[in-house]
Formats: sequence, structure tokens, C-alpha cells
Amino acid sequence: MSSLPPEILYEVLDYSLNLQKPPVVALITTCSVFRDICLRILYSALHFKSRAQLSLFVTTYSDPELSTPCRPRSVELDITSDESNLVFTDLYALFSRCLSGKADDVERDETGRICLDLLRLCLNSHAFDPHIDMIYTSLSLINPRRFIWIGPDPPHHFSIAIVPQAISYLFRALSEHTNLTELKLTHINMSRVLSQNDSGLPAIPSLRSLYLGQAIFLHPFVVASLILNPSMSLEKVHLVDAYRGSIWGFRLRRSDIELYVTESLMQYPPETHKMLAPFGDTNNANLATIRKVVVCEARTERIMGGDRVEENAILI
Repeated sequence: MSSLPPEILYEVLDYSLNLQKPPVVALITTCSVFRDICLRILYSALHFKSRAQLSLFVTTYSDPELSTPCRPRSVELDITSDESNLVFTDLYALFSRCLSGKADDVERDETGRICLDLLRLCLNSHAFDPHIDMIYTSLSLINPRRFIWIGPDPPHHFSIAIVPQAISYLFRALSEHTNLTELKLTHINMSRVLSQNDSGLPAIPSLRSLYLGQAIFLHPFVVASLILNPSMSLEKVHLVDAYRGSIWGFRLRRSDIELYVTESLMQYPPETHKMLAPFGDTNNANLATIRKVVVCEARTERIMGGDRVEENAILI
């Protein structure tokens, strides 16, 4: 097999490593060709499935004499343990000590932050985490092109992974990610977003695709103000099982966003209401933009109660 073209061999080994059959060690120790390709695959796409793995990696590569075999292009975390509240402290160490300035081919933006193709988090944040500010501190060290934060529970479990206390730190970091084109957030409680401290979803001029899933307390204003912000060029906003209130209320529909924009413009002219300035003056143009960009979908149904719709229904 080592005589195969490198491109084909890369795909075969990548598939085998994901299956973990045979074991990773067996693949790496087969021959030098396999070893080199496997190390490139493993280190270019770092994937940690426990905090113990992440902590061990941080401990190992914090040594200034050691460096990773190649530049990491993506970082993925799947952590479901009770120690997930310490993950962002480990991430800070990962980005500041392990990946910072060790490899010659590390891609950086104009401010020196590490550029990643993807950062994917599958973990919970915690309302009473004394170090919750580490969300911003760690994420401010990178500039990813795609950012995903989803909950670790199965789809039919309506749980909250991104708690209200984490919102301001997360959104502050995202607002500084100038490379970001795709953003996906699920299992998120938006109840604080219209408070004095959290004014709404962050305006990211580079963003093209936004996905919000299993979001609660998502006000139509939050969606409309982002889409119609003059600095934004969103091509798609996908809202899946997004609720205006709790999960026992109604899902957010596209018509809710359209109605809010129309009524707000009638009652509060943009020139006299700062919060409505993004809506502009042309109602028809704003509605056309919303209809072009927004897709609201009902995907996961409860056994009983709540907003009952057909499976995978598009909510107009």
C-alpha cells in the first residue's frame, strides 16, 4: 500500500484513523511513509475527546524544546465530563504556549493571532464558573474561518450548553474574528442578549453563514438587526428549533421577523430610535432581504406539548 500515490494513501489513512481500526499506534509503526502521513493527519486536525487528552497535549508541548510535526489547521473538542468548565483555561495554554511561534508555517493574521480553518467545540459552559471569562481570553488568541459550538447531548434533549453568563465573553471574542465566514451555535440561551451588557449578535463583516439551533429566548429583533446591519453581507441565516421564549412556547418563524421589522419601522422611525437604525428606510427592501436570507426550521419534536409542527417543516 505504501507504493500508492500520496494523495490516495492520505485519504485511506485518514479514513482508517477516524475509524480507529486498526489502532493508531499500529498504523504509525507500520512504516516511515505511514508514520509521516499519519502524524500530518493527526496534528493538522487536532481532536481531543477528553480534558485529560487536552491537558496531556498542553503539558507535553508547553516544553519550548518540542514542537508539533506540522501546523494545526483545525482544533476540535468533544468533552462531556464535569471538568468542561476548565477547558477554556487549557485552550488558552494550547493557543498561547503550544501553538504560538513554534512552527515556521504557523499562519497568523495582521495582529499576530493564530489562523485556523476550524474551531469546533462540543461541550457545556457553566453558569457558576469562576473562570468563565477565559472564554474570551482563550478565543481572542485565534482567528478562525469557521467556528462551531454545539451541545454534547443528543438532539432530543433540550439542554443548554451556552449559558447566558457565557454570552458576552463569547460574542466579544467572535466580534474580533475578522476571518470568520461560518458560525454555528446550538443549545444556547439568549435571555440576556437584549440586556444592557449584551446588545445582540456580534456584527462580523466577513460572516456569510449563521446557524442557530435549539436556541431559546431568541427575539426577532436580534436576528433582524444583524441581517440588516449595513456592515453585514450574510447569505444565509438558518434557525433550527429556535424559540422566542422557552421550549414550551412558539418557535421563531420568518414571519415573526418580518412583522417585527414592519411594526418597528411604523412605530419608531430610525432617525429617532438608535436601536432601529440598521433597519434603514425601505421596508420592502428589508423584507426582501429577510425572505432571501432567513430559513426557519422545526427539526426535533418533543413527545408531547409545546409548538407542534410536522417533522423537518420549514416555518414561514
